[in-house]
Amino acid sequence: MSERWNEAAVAALRSVGTPRRWREGAVLFGVGDGSDHVLLIRSGRVKVWSMSTRGAETMLAIRGPGSVIGEFSAVDGQPRASAVTALGPVLADVVPGAEFRRFLHRHPEVMFELLVGVVARMRESDRYRVEFASAGVGQRLARLLLELVREHGVREAAGRYAIAIPLSQAELAAATSASREAVARALRELRDRGAVDTQRRRITVLNRELLAEHAEPG
Repeated sequence: MSERWNEAAVAALRSVGTPRRWREGAVLFGVGDGSDHVLLIRSGRVKVWSMSTRGAETMLAIRGPGSVIGEFSAVDGQPRASAVTALGPVLADVVPGAEFRRFLHRHPEVMFELLVGVVARMRESDRYRVEFASAGVGQRLARLLLELVREHGVREAAGRYAIAIPLSQAELAAATSASREAVARALRELRDRGAVDTQRRRITVLNRELLAEHAEPG
């Protein structure tokens, strides 16, 4: 689910923010940070992630232009529950928490959109827990790649879509709650069957229908 609000609301919120740039690999938020500002992504993409109880990274989402991130801490004042890292150069507007709260009071329609986003995120989380409990690594990876194509796919030719995010096998493993070795095997199978083509930190989906078949229960 992409966290995007209507253009008028985003423009109004940007007016009380300050533009800032981050390099690839920079940490915008860290788990446990006491900051309460909100970021409005203008360009670039970030990954939202946390650490499991076993100390392994779990990738929760990828956000891009138009996304609003960090709003939970701005609303409840609690430390950051997840970290945000730049996947490439990122430009975002930084809105102080106090300004964000005042903005919500002045724009109740945006407050409602925020509530809708929270509910959708909870539903998505519940769905993932159910699917991941019953799906193998190959299924989970295929579902993730289909979602990435929908959100971040760039059409190269008829039926071919490049995923416009440089993701490593380790990051794919973090997003699918699998080991790097298991993800490597699943990618190899998808390549052998003609569903995807892979290069270093680059994946191209060659056949979405075939990939969708892999995403279904066996």
